Amino acid sequence: MRTSYISVLLIFMSCIASAQELIPPIQNHTSIEYNGASQNWDLAIDDSGIIYAANNQGLLSFDGLTWELFQLDTGGIIRSVLPHGERIYTGSYQEFGYWSRDLKGEMHYTSLMSLLKEYTLQSEEFWEILTYKDAIYFRSFGAIYEYKKGKIKPIKEIVSNKMIVFNDRLLIAVGKEGLFYLETDGSLNTLPNQEILSGKRVLDLEVVGDDLFIGTAKKLYKFDGSSVTTYHSNELNRLLSDFEFNHLTKFSQNELLIATLRNGLILHNIETGNTSIFNRESGLQNNTVLGMAKRNGKVWLGLDNGIDEIDLASPIKFYTDHTGELGAVYDLAFYRNSLYAASNTGVYRLDNNGITMIKGAQGHSWNLEVLDDVLYSNHNSGTYKVVDDTFKVIENRTGSFQIIPVKDRTNTYLIGNYTGISIYEPSGEMREFTELNFPVKKIIFEGPSVIWAEHANEGIYRLGINSSLDEISFKDQIGHEQKGLNHRLKIFKLNGQIAILKNKDWYQYNKFKDTLELFKDLKNYRNHELLLEDELGYWFRDRLTNDIKFTNFRDTELEVSFKELNMRTVKGNERMIKAKDSIFYLTLKDGFAKIDLNALIDSRSEVQLSQPVIKGVIDLKQRYDLTDSPTIPYNSARQLTFLAGLPDSDAAELHYELSGEQNIEGHIIDGKLTFQNLSQGDYQLKLFALGPQGTYSEVTKFKFVVDSPWYLSNLMLVVYAFLILATIVVVYTINKRKLKKHQHLLEQRLEREHRERIERLEKKRLKDEIMIKRKELANTTMMAAKKNEVLMDIQGELNKDKDKFSNQYRLKHIMTKINQAIKNKDEWQVFETNFKEVHEDFSKDLLESFPHLTSKDLKLCSYLKMNLTSKEIAPLMGKSVRGVEVHRYRLRKKMELDSQENLSNYLIKNF
Repeated sequence: MRTSYISVLLIFMSCIASAQELIPPIQNHTSIEYNGASQNWDLAIDDSGIIYAANNQGLLSFDGLTWELFQLDTGGIIRSVLPHGERIYTGSYQEFGYWSRDLKGEMHYTSLMSLLKEYTLQSEEFWEILTYKDAIYFRSFGAIYEYKKGKIKPIKEIVSNKMIVFNDRLLIAVGKEGLFYLETDGSLNTLPNQEILSGKRVLDLEVVGDDLFIGTAKKLYKFDGSSVTTYHSNELNRLLSDFEFNHLTKFSQNELLIATLRNGLILHNIETGNTSIFNRESGLQNNTVLGMAKRNGKVWLGLDNGIDEIDLASPIKFYTDHTGELGAVYDLAFYRNSLYAASNTGVYRLDNNGITMIKGAQGHSWNLEVLDDVLYSNHNSGTYKVVDDTFKVIENRTGSFQIIPVKDRTNTYLIGNYTGISIYEPSGEMREFTELNFPVKKIIFEGPSVIWAEHANEGIYRLGINSSLDEISFKDQIGHEQKGLNHRLKIFKLNGQIAILKNKDWYQYNKFKDTLELFKDLKNYRNHELLLEDELGYWFRDRLTNDIKFTNFRDTELEVSFKELNMRTVKGNERMIKAKDSIFYLTLKDGFAKIDLNALIDSRSEVQLSQPVIKGVIDLKQRYDLTDSPTIPYNSARQLTFLAGLPDSDAAELHYELSGEQNIEGHIIDGKLTFQNLSQGDYQLKLFALGPQGTYSEVTKFKFVVDSPWYLSNLMLVVYAFLILATIVVVYTINKRKLKKHQHLLEQRLEREHRERIERLEKKRLKDEIMIKRKELANTTMMAAKKNEVLMDIQGELNKDKDKFSNQYRLKHIMTKINQAIKNKDEWQVFETNFKEVHEDFSKDLLESFPHLTSKDLKLCSYLKMNLTSKEIAPLMGKSVRGVEVHRYRLRKKMELDSQENLSNYLIKNF
């Protein structure tokens, strides 16, 4: 059980206020981060929340995500800055003018020096710019200039240190002469009753209500409308004398912010007189504050080395040990008017005197408990109690994790240690449960006789204990069904129920069924570890993101991001401690954080979510007009970059959604969003901020078009259409020509086929005629042969019986007639004519091959060509068969044919 006392806390808080003060979140922006010079002379914030700094290298701007540096062409140091309307006025050495963004979002500088015409500056630097009515005033140490309606004119050549609008009049601090109203005609009217300022240089002025606060190097004064008097806080004036005053500005209606040159920033409450100091020990980068600006509870400081941001309105404050002595804090306890911290280096007391280590408390300490007005420490070397700021040993046999009172028994405690559980009674001896031999990190009572023990490495156990606390009646390991995952089990008591975080899910123990069941009420808190339960609600830690969450499971649910805690939590060993009412403390790796729950709820209900801005659209070749929907060339869209800003916002993150031919979404971290290889088509980019509680800012929309590639452009589409049409025409023409040619070829083919058919028919007819002629020739020849044969037979018969004829003359005449009939030339001519019709070039071809052949040879060859035998040839030639054979033999000789060669076959084959 933890006990905390409101009176103790109040005393502790007063100690903290005067010694180790709790500091609001401070964010450092180094010169490396903003890529500029170290020194920043002036700071200003425009209406949208963009921060501007007058830097040694130029004008710095911060849009909530990224820093930009804009340099003068001369490379001069910028000393002053004032945003007004769409312009950012700056002053430098012998130079003043304004910066403005063009339609593409690029910043350009316009010098106003040319408007001075013949007027010559006297080595002047412009340290202050102020807007009054419808004019802009630039102040150097030697003169004041007015810029109005496009004209510049010197108003007053005078040494001045500061100017301010007071009672609707322009008031200036003149050297060491005091304060004067600057009239429109250039005359000066003194502020009444300011003799106390005589001989003092006024460095800064600020109006709070009806009063004018006046700052000099050593002291603060106030003009109440009738006279100037020394500010009533002697303590503040002492601090200003020590720290050296530089600048002054109003933080609220009763609070002042005072920048010093030697010890950072002072926050002073006019009503209470309370003063807070923020310096290097508090977390600033430098103690010399050269400029400052405020907006929505945040103060921006331009330092001699860097730029810092202090969130004075934050519900979270930090205590940080910059010496490193304290180390990582594991627990806190309020005890006897002091705050005690257990850390990895020991146990410490924090009070008005600073940090003091408890004697003998060196080493790793896990836990602090105040039980029955005794402060106990569970230490790496044992269990101790703190007596007169000294460690007194309770048990040092082994280290321990926890000490808790035994339910329904007084002055009896259980100690979870490295080897098991010990029973401690201050009036008796220390003893142990001998049945246990494992490290017990946490103990929870289910009832008077049942406890739960969390093994440091291997899961959890449900243990039965007897009334005399001398033995374990039963020991059940719980949730060990999945081997290898038991080390992820943690036990808690939540709303009187035993709750177990197993892996990522929450379970509750059903003692009637002796089983674990899903804890439905915690289904939205998977992988969230319980840090604290009290009457206000429950604190959880997201084990994945290390964010801290609070809920009462009714109408309140809050989240404190890991970033808001400066990423300083002791991961896996966070401890949340209830102090009083709505005040909680969270251990950190180098101190602790104080969280005001009520203030946190109020701040979350007033979250400032500004609308994101798009500052630039850039492709590989150019930057585009932001007032129109640009068309991006396809090749240039291979890398398309959007520059985004989120000024003056409490957003947790900046989200984007790209819709169109491609749909992409995600988060923007550094203000730069790059898309690669976007397809052609119409797109819309949406930007919106997400608040800590899941709220959304107003959406910023930007439309653009990725043009078609050159081969899909409108011109090329026309070309393609023309080419397609031309192709169609060409194809049509070619096909038409092919068709015509094909038709022509078909006609020729048909004609050829017709002709060939006719020729075939003609050839066939001729062949038929030849065959007929051959047959006729053969028939005629055979008939002639038969006739000659008959005639020769007759002749032979007549020769046989010639002596019997009486009329020899008549016989001789008959024989002559027969010889004439046999050797009838007309028959040969008819044969020759018919033969030539059948074998047209036979004789010609034969004579070309054998020119020495005689007509008789040709005649014999003709008969042989007709494949006639010697016997058939003999009658035709009027010879005997022997005579034909002899003639054939001679013919073979003439033709020089081999004896084996058939003469008829030779003639038929070759001629």
